Amino acid sequence: MSISNPEIKKLYGLSAGRCNICKANLFENDVHIGEMAHVIAKSVNGPRGSEELNSGLNSYENLILLCANHHLEIDQNPKKYPVHKLHQIKCEHEKAVASPFESPEEIQNDITAINLFMKFVPFTRLQYLVEYLPSSVNLDFCLVGDMFEILRKDNPHLYPFNDSILNAKFDNFIQSYYLLWSEISGSTVVNDGREQANFSQADERRDIHMEKRYLPYEAVSNLLQTIDRLKQEFLMAYLELVKFLRENYKSMQLNAYN
Repeated sequence: MSISNPEIKKLYGLSAGRCNICKANLFENDVHIGEMAHVIAKSVNGPRGSEELNSGLNSYENLILLCANHHLEIDQNPKKYPVHKLHQIKCEHEKAVASPFESPEEIQNDITAINLFMKFVPFTRLQYLVEYLPSSVNLDFCLVGDMFEILRKDNPHLYPFNDSILNAKFDNFIQSYYLLWSEISGSTVVNDGREQANFSQADERRDIHMEKRYLPYEAVSNLLQTIDRLKQEFLMAYLELVKFLRENYKSMQLNAYN
């Protein structure tokens, strides 16, 4: 059974005729280059074919609009693109397509809030600021938390964001920041019962360094592993937020910090 015309119209309409992953226009010089990929394959042996299907194989719910390159990529990498991941990609893309028409005022509030945050946080330099963790970190990194708290207190009407996807990705980013910073700014109980700060006072370059000389070897080893893990989780959340903002909020000034 082929894909019905109503399902095709719905899929292309809600996706604005663009690849849900790379956003490429799927019409070039009046030539249609889009492909309607199955989330769960028709064959049990196909990509994600063994997953439970809650709708028809050729239903809108089981289809995602892609360019030829990304159709090939998701089918050759089913572990990288499981069913829930493809549904998430599709949902985020369609929401981004619809959002400018649903509530311009709410969208503008979100843009205002993010632009305020970027003005006082070196957002595009965050990877650089944490590059040398777990050994050291630049003190400007703490501006993320400081400015977020000021934004929430001074502009309570701007947060949480109206865009639920933006809010989820920003929350993931800010929570991963707090987990990392709590270890950096925290302390460790040493053998005699005293609490020793995990990192030193800032030097002339505003860098703070792990206090390896004053912590037991086991404490240093545990702290190194914990901070390295939290750093990777923070960077993952940060880069995911950057990608989302670049794709869906092009008017936001990510490098507004001076």
